[in-house]
Amino acid sequence: MAAHNSKYPGLDPIPPPFGKEFPPVALIVEEKCIACDRCPPVCFFDALVMEDRPDHKYHRTAVVIRENCTGCGLCFEACPVEAIIWVPDTEDTKPKTRPGDSTVKDADV
Repeated sequence: MAAHNSKYPGLDPIPPPFGKEFPPVALIVEEKCIACDRCPPVCFFDALVMEDRPDHKYHRTAVVIRENCTGCGLCFEACPVEAIIWVPDTEDTKPKTRPGDSTVKDADV
């Protein structure tokens, strides 16, 4: 029986196809993020936070706390601009950004 999200009807977890081989984790594409604040509230695991970024278009962006991300898919469905992508949770896919960040520049995707 699938778990249903009563707080956000219709936003059930949708794991990506590679989820059977490697657990998926969310990754934020900073250039696409519009700092709308929709993703942090849907995350039951506190894996998403908004962080100030003076160099960002909106002066802040969503950041994934990779250790907390379960790959449930709720943030992916909540994002109105497809700024959240899935990557397999492997050493090769760890973001090449500042330590602790799970954001990526468009050029890295």
